[in-house]
Amino acid sequence: MSLWRMEWARSLRKRENYAFLLTWVITLVLLGGIGQALPIAADYTNISATLITVLGLLLPLFILLTTALHWGQERESKRLNLLSTFTYPKWKFIFIRFSSFLVTQVLVLLLAFLIASLVVGQSFTTWIILFAYATGLTIYATALGTLLGLLGRKRIRAMLLAFLTWVVFVLLWPTILVTIISWLPYGIQVNGMIAALFVNGFDLMRIWASTSVSSPDIFGSVYLQLLTWMNQPVGSVVVWATLLATSGLLLWLASKMAWRKTS
Repeated sequence: MSLWRMEWARSLRKRENYAFLLTWVITLVLLGGIGQALPIAADYTNISATLITVLGLLLPLFILLTTALHWGQERESKRLNLLSTFTYPKWKFIFIRFSSFLVTQVLVLLLAFLIASLVVGQSFTTWIILFAYATGLTIYATALGTLLGLLGRKRIRAMLLAFLTWVVFVLLWPTILVTIISWLPYGIQVNGMIAALFVNGFDLMRIWASTSVSSPDIFGSVYLQLLTWMNQPVGSVVVWATLLATSGLLLWLASKMAWRKTS
């Protein structure tokens, strides 16, 4: 526990965390304020959808780059080689780093959302869903960034891997997904789209947040019956269980990578 507190204190001292706080406060307040200023922007398609889109684009990028840069620096400075000489389990050290960074980022997001909620007029339920959405993105991005940082070995490689992953998993994912699904027989294309949701944690959280804030009909009548379960309690349980399991798998792979490369 003392090691966790030491890592958390180290995370709190990083200036970029406070830069993130300022960034998210400005983003949430500006987007929400602009939405409130327009009479037509009082529904889902103008305020909530914009917040979901912006969070889905920027938050994974910031977290992936920060996490990958941190672990790439650890590899480049040979600090992991030094830690490998201790009897302390490597997987536990990685989990401590992961959890301390995650707690710091969640607190930053919580404070940003609290400040924004005092200015932007959204329902309490909407703010809770948006905060849960941001938390889910942070969990997945931190786990993925940890693996990418250890794969990169150096800071520049880790950052390039993180940026490339963000481009593929966030920017190009819809195009890649539609292209792959089009190769499937027509009768199973819809089921293929639903199954593909669980491949990419970023996309899974985006769909979950969208269906929870509004309703599944925003995705069209074809997917209406198949996505209705996502804004129900059982859907939330399945989505979050999948997210946590996937993040755990990424951390397990990261621990194996650190063990093999530093031994």
